[in-house]
Amino acid sequence: MSHRRAGWRGSLLVLLALASLPAAAQSMTCGSFAEADGGSVLRLEGPDRAVEQQPELPPAPYRVQRAGNQLTLADLDSGRVRTLAVLDGGRRLSDADTGASYRLQHPARCRPAVAVAAGSCQADPARCLQTLASADTDRLRQWCHEGVPAACKRLLENYRDQARSAGRPDPAIAATDLAEPEACKQESGRFDEAACRAAARQVLDKAMASFMAGALGPATAAPLAPAQLDDLVALCRAQTFGTFCTDAAAALWDAGRLTDARSALQQACRQGQDPQGCASLAQLQDRPLDAVAATVLPCGSYLASQGLMEHLPFGDGGLVDSGFGGKLRARLQDGQIRIRHDKGDDFVFQPLRNGDLVGIDGWNRYAYYQHQPDAGPAQCKAPVVFVETPLPQDCPTLAREGGAEACCAAGKLQGCNAAGHQQALRGQWSQAAPFYLKLCDAGVREGCENLATVYAHTGDDALPQAIAARCERDGSGTHVACDVHATRNWPLLQLGAEMEQLAERMAAEPEHDGDRQEADEPTGSEEEPAPAAPRNRKRR
Repeated sequence: MSHRRAGWRGSLLVLLALASLPAAAQSMTCGSFAEADGGSVLRLEGPDRAVEQQPELPPAPYRVQRAGNQLTLADLDSGRVRTLAVLDGGRRLSDADTGASYRLQHPARCRPAVAVAAGSCQADPARCLQTLASADTDRLRQWCHEGVPAACKRLLENYRDQARSAGRPDPAIAATDLAEPEACKQESGRFDEAACRAAARQVLDKAMASFMAGALGPATAAPLAPAQLDDLVALCRAQTFGTFCTDAAAALWDAGRLTDARSALQQACRQGQDPQGCASLAQLQDRPLDAVAATVLPCGSYLASQGLMEHLPFGDGGLVDSGFGGKLRARLQDGQIRIRHDKGDDFVFQPLRNGDLVGIDGWNRYAYYQHQPDAGPAQCKAPVVFVETPLPQDCPTLAREGGAEACCAAGKLQGCNAAGHQQALRGQWSQAAPFYLKLCDAGVREGCENLATVYAHTGDDALPQAIAARCERDGSGTHVACDVHATRNWPLLQLGAEMEQLAERMAAEPEHDGDRQEADEPTGSEEEPAPAAPRNRKRR
């Protein structure tokens, strides 16, 4: 009897001990959980880790923390934190935020928890990931080495921010200029309402001048510093999962570190199982990537299996057939081949020692262009060097009523540019044309390009004629108007203008009993559609 009582008491103590265990030590059902309404599979591998696999996406690695009937899943790659409810004794998991529900399909034995260093990011992953945006460079690098790809990505973003700031032209207005003037601070004892208004107007004038002049710099991403690129190479090599190496490869490629970028793609494909990295690697796996500085423009045909421009037919004078009935113009700059386009900046290509090309810009990244010796001309005429006038910042009163027009009348080109923009952004394209024409006459590329944009909205045949006439007056063929006139698909722009005007007429026609008026009947005033932004970028 005493032995039975002792055994019963021992069993009771064990049960009480089990009931008092913390939630993290409670039994967990491991195995594969299939999403009810999707193709996602969540594998709980142990009490501290899981992996989610979605179709055509890389696996998402989670650190898991359990509290009662809730699982907190910290995605070490994306930095996202999710909470799942544990239901039906662990056989079902539910995400209240997304509505996703997972049901156990294949139970499995849980692996032992992996020991992590106290105070590391993985020791408290949810809190760590929530502080990524405010973490400094040293902390991010430490967490990256600990196996948190999201920290690596945040570090890369910081590097890019630094590069953008370092490569940006000095703006017409500095951050310190935006500080509240002393005359506007009531507590300073120097408050003066009239002086405050004047100071505020001066700041606004500077800000508007900076904006209109495009002082925020070119659209292309500035390359990272060599030490930062070296850091990316080392950090990528240390990764065993995640998609950081795919991001690092893009930064390395854009900076001209072609072989390092390919190595990063190999790591992304093999270790990170990233389909995007694998697809990019497939184009480059066995290709020679010995870059050389461009000294002459290519001539003839180049083909690639990917990229926005899969065919590059280089002809006389650096002209390239766009494949859409128009022409683009190539030029040499900083040892690279650049082609102007209408998407905000340039297509950029790097020549290789074997005579092929690779795409460096974001539109054609990783595209490998093989020279086709039997297609296209064997020799091309030398390119024309066009004379361009940089757009000056000579009108500090743009924000004032009539300030831009006054500057333009005084011969200040920045004022003409701003005045044209003001009309265009109101949809008054015809009124913008005279201002842009002054810029074009003075040899400012953006003025001639914006005239072509006006033509795309108005179909006014006088505009391409004016650009051609400016080219003819120059006599040498080097005025920037000659380049713009030769590289615009005027019939296509005219068709776009006709379609826009037809849409305006149809929108302006009132309806009567379900029937529209005839198109040629008067319909009153017509409203212009929201205009596209005119071109205003600065070129390097």
